[in-house]
Amino acid sequence: MKTEDLVLLPLTIYGTPSGNYDGSSDTDFAGDRQKAVAYYRRASGTQSVLFDVNDFIGDIKIQGSLDADPTQNAEWFDVYTFPDDSAATSATVSVAITGNFAWMRATVTGFLGGTINSVLLTY
Repeated sequence: MKTEDLVLLPLTIYGTPSGNYDGSSDTDFAGDRQKAVAYYRRASGTQSVLFDVNDFIGDIKIQGSLDADPTQNAEWFDVYTFPDDSAATSATVSVAITGNFAWMRATVTGFLGGTINSVLLTY
């Protein structure tokens, strides 16, 4: 079986524009959506999400969608939140997420400092 590695969030440094983050005081943004395992296999599956952050302050929510082409925020729902506290976090953590998701994305809320090295989706 072929493995897919997809970028949910690229390198993002607080205060520096990158990807969908404009570097301003707007601390909430979403990464680009990626096709999840059920998009291709039409069945439930396990995806791994790798978080790699340094001194990160905020929340990264992994969201899934069952829609064929989600374009509205209402078509997404939270499936995992990283980290689970409000302290500055430096970590490389992989979590398994099981579900029938056609699409997945990462959203960031309360981004107040640090670096997101990457958030990757693998299946």
